Amino acid sequence: MSPQVEAQLLENRNKSVAKSLYRQLRAEGYTHQQIIELSSSLLDQVTEDLREHNCAEAR
Repeated sequence: MSPQVEAQLLENRNKSVAKSLYRQLRAEGYTHQQIIELSSSLLDQVTEDLREHNCAEAR
């Protein structure tokens, strides 16, 4: 499988998962603002994990 095809499959999967999660959160009563706050928290977690990983590699 070519790298372009793999990248497209990954992008499609990510969009599908995001759409599914969004629908589930809305069905559970999350407001748009709460979903934005959750998204921000997820990005914070990824950023923290990357920072820790980079610090560990630098040692």
